[in-house]
Amino acid sequence: MTDEITLTLPRAPDFQRVAHLVLGGLAVRLNFTVETLEDLQLAFDSLLDREDGDHAGDVMVRMTLGDDTLEAVVGPLSQRVLDEIDEDAGDELRLRRVLESTVDDVHVDGDSVRLTKRVVASG
Repeated sequence: MTDEITLTLPRAPDFQRVAHLVLGGLAVRLNFTVETLEDLQLAFDSLLDREDGDHAGDVMVRMTLGDDTLEAVVGPLSQRVLDEIDEDAGDELRLRRVLESTVDDVHVDGDSVRLTKRVVASG
């Protein structure tokens, strides 16, 4: 099973809630826990909250639901945000560390970031 939803949203914080609703609907299909969904939402918000007018226009969010993964591609993001993701902050709580602690994989691809969350097998 692979389903994909693409949203194009204004960068205003109020529209992040729309992405949260879609993330929630997809997370239910994978039986994600509430904590896992909150991790995804935190990762998404951490990316967009750092956009402080550096990048005008809309943001695209493409969410792909696989058999045991939820992948979200977010972009375009400003070069400043992309640089912060690539930066090794050591022990500091920076964007890269937030993303790595909330999702299973973080990958910068051009001006977008791909976040992957996997289903944790119970047992």
